[in-house]
Parts: sequence; structure tokens; C-alpha cells
Amino acid sequence: MDRIEIYDIIYALAARGGREEALFGGCGTAAREAFRRSLTGGAFPELWFEVPLAGEPWMDFHSLTSHGDVAGTHAAYAGHGGAYADALSWFAEQGPQKVRQLALSYDTSVGDVERPAVQLLVDGPNPDVPTAFLSAAGRPDLREAYDAFVHGMPAGWYACYVGVFPGREAECKTPWVRVECIVGNALQRAYAESAAVLREHLEHAGLGGVGEDAIEGVRELACSPFPLELQFNVGPNGTALPVLSASVRFQPRDWKSDGGREAVGRLAEWLQACGLADERCGLLAQAVFAKRMERGGERVTASCFPAFVKLRWREGMEPCAKAYLLVRVG
Repeated sequence: MDRIEIYDIIYALAARGGREEALFGGCGTAAREAFRRSLTGGAFPELWFEVPLAGEPWMDFHSLTSHGDVAGTHAAYAGHGGAYADALSWFAEQGPQKVRQLALSYDTSVGDVERPAVQLLVDGPNPDVPTAFLSAAGRPDLREAYDAFVHGMPAGWYACYVGVFPGREAECKTPWVRVECIVGNALQRAYAESAAVLREHLEHAGLGGVGEDAIEGVRELACSPFPLELQFNVGPNGTALPVLSASVRFQPRDWKSDGGREAVGRLAEWLQACGLADERCGLLAQAVFAKRMERGGERVTASCFPAFVKLRWREGMEPCAKAYLLVRVG
């Protein structure tokens, strides 16, 4: 089946029942074009639809290529050359133990399909791989910042994601690289139990002076049964800029079991009580589906479920919450 045709079916399923207007705003056309520009010669990519949980609806779009789909090939993105094609070529040449996915992330909320962020996701600590990625993505100037941050972060964290955002360079007066860290079960329990430990580790990472609302928000996520990740924008000296994001990740089983749905429900209730979410939490739950599609003797199965909730605190701004619908096709 044609990948654009499959995408159109998936989007229609996720958006039906009034969810397009309530969740995605007017971003569907830009997201479809972003999808088209993200295609490689490989399989159907993994997709993330990013939506806010309160305020005006909008959607940003993420397309993730798995290493196994392009390994050893000379794949190129359908809509991008330059540093994007260079990053994809580098990614395809890596060993399967070194890299997991390469993502393009688009600010489709403002109609930008020309300058996506490019991000590398890895399965375990290997600091040499992300720095090589930064060179391949056209940002060797950020290698030292990444190295300094990773070598200075608390023991027990590992950086699972590194990304550069050419479309957002105007947000800061200094170059920056985004780094996301998995904290692990032991530290997640420690953060749930002690605000002092969490604050100490954030300061260790270079993010001092974090407000009490952010500390308590991270602790609330840490108290959930879902894995916690922390995300930083890192400046040239390896110190985190005054932005902190924290997310928890769900699995499909969390939407199938009574215990999983109850835990998700408690988190949604807390978000709504804090004014960070509204009825969109329920709409996202309604977007869960698994669908078998068949045409011309070819069959594929598509699934969709909310995979992340992320909270963000930025100096001088109100905190916000977002969710990510994850789509897979096989």
C-alpha cells in the first residue's frame, strides 16, 4: 500500500469524532506535508503527534526512522538534502548496537515544514556516537557542549536522545543542543521520596534555582509507575539553560489493563487539578486504536496510543503540558 494512503487513513482514525479540531487544530495539512518530506527508501516511519493538553489546540509532527529500515543503504529524505541527508547517511552506516532511531521533528503548529529538528535516539550510554551525530548533522560546534553536559550529569543518568533545532535558533541568544536523560528506577524512586535529592541532581546538571512548582511537578511524575525522563537545552559551556522538561512514557499494555488505565487516570486528574490539562485527556484516550488495512492483496496493521506526557517549565513563562500520540505500522 502507498505510504501516503496509509497515513491518510491513520490520520482520519486519530482525528474522527471531533478530535481533529479539539486536538490538532488546523495543522493537519502541514503535518501531511511533513510526513511526505520525511519518507526514506525504508519502511513506514514511526510517527508522533504532539499536542498541548490545555489552551488553543495545535499539533507538531515527528517522524522516526528505525536503523534496521535503512542500515547499509544510501537512503535520502524525500523532502530534505544537506545536513538532513548527511545525518541519515551517517545513521545508516552505524552498527545496530549504537543507534536506534533518527527523527525529524516539525513545528507544524506554525506551518514550518522546511526546517525540522533532527534528533538521534540511542538505547544505551555511548557518548562518542552522539558527538559523531552532531558533526553529521552539521553542528560540530555543539560537540563540546554535549560532552561537558554528559560528563557532568549525575551518575545513574544516561543520555538517550540528542537533537538540534535549526528552526528555533532565534529562541536563544546562544547556540544550544537538546539532551534527554533516562534517570533509571532507583533514582526515580529517590526523586519521588526527596525533593532535596532531585534539586541537588538538577543543580549538578547545571540547572540551579528551579522553582518549587517544577520540583513538585517532577516528583509527581516520579511517583507514577511510568518511567521518568528529564530533558535539557544545553548551552555552549555544557550548562543547562533555564528550561526543564520532564516526561513519563506509557506502553500499549498501560491502555489495556485496568491497573494501567487507573494509573493514567490518576495522572490526568492531577494535571487537570493543576490547570495543566482539560478534557483533551479523555479525547486522547479515545484515539487508541489498532487497525488492519488491506488493499490489492497487501495487509498492514496500524496502531495508535498516547505514549508520553511531558511537562515543561521555562523561566518567565507559565508551565505547560503536552501529550504525544504514537503511531506504528507493520
